[in-house]
Amino acid sequence: MQNRRHSYQSFDPRVIQDFLGNDRTLITCERLTTGRSNTNYKLILSDGSICALRLYAQSTPQKDAYLLDLARTVLPVPEVLAQGPKWAIFTFIPGTLLCHAPEYVGAAAKTIAQIASIQFDTPGQLNPDGSVSTFSFGGLSGFITQQLDNPGVQQWLGPDTLQRLQKILHQEAPRLAALEAASCLVHGDFNPSNILIDQGQVSGVLDWEYGHAGTPYMDIGNLLRHTPIEQHSQIQSGLERGGMTLPSDWKRRAALVDLTSQLEFLTSPRSDSFKQQCVDKIHQFFQSEGGV
Repeated sequence: MQNRRHSYQSFDPRVIQDFLGNDRTLITCERLTTGRSNTNYKLILSDGSICALRLYAQSTPQKDAYLLDLARTVLPVPEVLAQGPKWAIFTFIPGTLLCHAPEYVGAAAKTIAQIASIQFDTPGQLNPDGSVSTFSFGGLSGFITQQLDNPGVQQWLGPDTLQRLQKILHQEAPRLAALEAASCLVHGDFNPSNILIDQGQVSGVLDWEYGHAGTPYMDIGNLLRHTPIEQHSQIQSGLERGGMTLPSDWKRRAALVDLTSQLEFLTSPRSDSFKQQCVDKIHQFFQSEGGV
């Protein structure tokens, strides 16, 4: 589990007996390797139906259901078939993960624009009852400051890198303030292992546990991070096809927001090799022209 946040959970079929009822039985159960926190299984039932089971180590079935209902108004997502205190069963969406079909990254980028079309009154954490709770750290600048104060992050980065990040935090204050004022729906983990492609189109977006109200540049930065630079023009075209008007500094904005993810990873229980990759990405941020 070296690059997981939580260990895989074993599945006891008795947990879903009420969902199966008296007329169906479980034929096969295959653990899926996607996801870094919760544990997902592909289930095939005796009536021929296929569904996905999630065992929660993070987030809740209620929050997932709320976010999926929101997102379903603009894009394809799984439907909730049943849920318990720490598990849920979803429809199984056919398709190929974007990581195995990277030529369709433009279609994925268009989906980011569709997600961002859902707006809230204020940024923050989304609750199952539809309310929005203010971020405890205040905003992007506050989050970066919080991470830089973390002893573990300081140990990984060293004093020179910390000083450079503090300087960026000061220089980029106006741009960060503009970014943290946004309050659209954000997936929060928009990487190719959470995006399904079927016949050249996005057939499903999975794993909404990090969904919140904030800036779409978090999802854009995540997708850019997992995409070779020669395909970045496809991401730009996809975002614009989806209805986004991009400023000239759009990649700079995405890189700044993605920087927060790299810092947060350094506080997670991921492997040392993964954390070293995060440090390398932060150094690449410095080395790239304009910090991108």
